[in-house]
Amino acid sequence: MSLSTSNEQLFTELTAEEASVLEGGATLILYNATAIKADADFGPSNGDDLYIKVNGRKIFGTADDVDTGETVNIGKRISFSGTAKVNLFDGDPWPNDDDSLGGFTVGSTPTYGTRTARVSGSGSTYDITYSIV
Repeated sequence: MSLSTSNEQLFTELTAEEASVLEGGATLILYNATAIKADADFGPSNGDDLYIKVNGRKIFGTADDVDTGETVNIGKRISFSGTAKVNLFDGDPWPNDDDSLGGFTVGSTPTYGTRTARVSGSGSTYDITYSIV
């Protein structure tokens, strides 16, 4: 087998995440979101209808009726290059606009363990557990 054939086989067996790392990218792993205060929807029995976008693309949701103190498992891996902008939203039925629950931006430097980002918006606060690999 020639060297070029050997390299071809090596690179065709990469996952999208592995290819992203080779191209200078990284993988964001979103583990969970804990509602410190779920108050974007009005009323005592209305929890947030949580969904998440990364770099403008919906990657999770919708988790219906998330209440204060509740933790939602996300379990998503997203490959990216440069930075990744994570935004949380409370989904509302038409004709109402969805509520922004805040967001944060991460770079491609590995975290070597989990990190927590606190985001707030529209009366709600969430802790998001994530890592960068």
